[in-house]
Amino acid sequence: MSRATDSKPPERLLELQRRFAGHIRDPDDVAAPGELEERRLAIYRRLFFGTLDNLFSKNFPVLRDIIDDDRWRRLIREFMVEHRATTPMFTEIGREFVRFLDEKRPPGLPAFALELAHWEYLETCVRLAEADPGTVPADRNGDLLAGTPVLNPTLRLAQYHWPVHEIGPHHQPDSPLDQAIVLAAWRRRDDKPGFMRLNQVTARLITLVDESPDASGRAILERIAQELKAPDPAAVVQSGADMLARLDDREIVLGTRKDQ
Repeated sequence: MSRATDSKPPERLLELQRRFAGHIRDPDDVAAPGELEERRLAIYRRLFFGTLDNLFSKNFPVLRDIIDDDRWRRLIREFMVEHRATTPMFTEIGREFVRFLDEKRPPGLPAFALELAHWEYLETCVRLAEADPGTVPADRNGDLLAGTPVLNPTLRLAQYHWPVHEIGPHHQPDSPLDQAIVLAAWRRRDDKPGFMRLNQVTARLITLVDESPDASGRAILERIAQELKAPDPAAVVQSGADMLARLDDREIVLGTRKDQ
């Protein structure tokens, strides 16, 4: 049997798979493959749609509560028809949905929908993060000024123009905030989630701790005082020490590096 003959069945199968996938994504506009039984196709249509509905409802519960049932179902169908995922991993489906909202900007959604979805996705990232704050080698009683502060590895920061942490079915703002806010999400040593709104100085402190793995807390705070052009750098350091202590209490900071 020739190579050309050998290649025909796989090619026909590939074409059937393309037609099958196209129909499952968009059954209203893409005809079903005639070779497949309608009863079985109906099962697959319900299965694929129902799986996405379940995943999105669990990953974006607030967004789901805000959007009415009809628009929600159409949104899922739009995702299936218009979006091409870059990963087959179910754990990444939230990222794909946020990317879809960002790229396609589906009509008929609240103006804050994209940022709300991103915030809910960030919460999922924190919950599923493989890093374990309880096993990080940090001195819980270390001097946060003299030593190098250690950040919680599950910590995520993001900036938003809508108060996404407050949005719900009974609180849906009509306009964005006058000034963007920074929100933090992380997982504590006991696996419970933590959320916090940060001011710009605290957000800058956390960023510098992350970017300066060898710097002491004092050195980082002195740099912030310099950036702020503070007339009294010592006062900034003292205030920053209190801030580091609060971050340590919340387990955003886990202590100081042990090898010092």
